[in-house]
Amino acid sequence: MAQIKVASRYAKSLLGLVAEKGNMEEAFKDMSLIQKTCSENRDLVVLLRSPVVNTEKKVSILNTVYGKNVSEVTMLFINLIAKNRREGALPEIADAFVSQYKAMKGITTAVVTSAAVLTDDAKKKIQDLVQKEVGGGTVELQMEINPELIGGFILRIGDKQLDTSILSKVGDLRQEFKNNSFAKGI
Repeated sequence: MAQIKVASRYAKSLLGLVAEKGNMEEAFKDMSLIQKTCSENRDLVVLLRSPVVNTEKKVSILNTVYGKNVSEVTMLFINLIAKNRREGALPEIADAFVSQYKAMKGITTAVVTSAAVLTDDAKKKIQDLVQKEVGGGTVELQMEINPELIGGFILRIGDKQLDTSILSKVGDLRQEFKNNSFAKGI
């Protein structure tokens, strides 16, 4: 919990700084890159959180990984985080920054998990459904594939979820039969 508060505060500080300097889009790209790298590379996250590896070594690794791929402001920010011994919170800071940026810009992210790749028409219908649900702003769809769903889809917007998957329906039927006293005697 404390890590999330720290991440939120650092992200808010960076957002304020880049808004003041006028390079929010560049910082968003940088933090999205950090977010993606951390989500795809568990070893990097473990290294950043390791108490065994000293801070100077972590800074050196961060400079090697991100030095030529992010802006100067972002690199200075990463070094500040490391100087304050908060480098272990970098993945959460990147997540918080991306979330705060999207909230500021009115962008809603909806995650759609389906059994197979959806057609453009289905994506458009889902996007319209989400747009109607959230009101104004921009809707960003993230598509995920999970063949175990058999059919249908699961739509998540923030903490709300709409589950129309066949797997869910089969689970509901199973539960209904389990609780049905008439079916036990058959």
